[in-house]
Amino acid sequence: MKKFGVALASLAFFVGCASHNGADKMEGEVMKTLSLEGQNLKIEKIVISGKSFNPENMEENPNISFDKDKFYGFAGCNRFFGNYEKKDMNIQIDGAASTQMLCHPQSVMEFESAFLMNFKGNFKIINEDGKIILEGNAAKIYLK
Repeated sequence: MKKFGVALASLAFFVGCASHNGADKMEGEVMKTLSLEGQNLKIEKIVISGKSFNPENMEENPNISFDKDKFYGFAGCNRFFGNYEKKDMNIQIDGAASTQMLCHPQSVMEFESAFLMNFKGNFKIINEDGKIILEGNAAKIYLK
């Protein structure tokens, strides 16, 4: 009977360890898919107060890249750059700046203005069907 108790305790221990390691692995995979660093992400659309801004009539796709604590990208007409800090599933955008060229058509400038004016502050990082969404107080920025 004593051997049976030791065997049962050993089995419980190993099952517990196996379950815990699997959970850690799955959590690590989710975190890896939401990592922004080292990726060149296309800016697919921006939604501000229910109004959607889509990149149309642009020669180059708007995009953003994150490296360590800096970001940089192209907003449709102008290049932009700045600093960020990532904590868990949140990102804080600070110190953004951009070049100041005027572009045509007007839809390009509207998209760019909507993005640059709202790409500041704290954003929650969400993974939705393989797309990354940065959700802030005023805006949702869809990245792929």
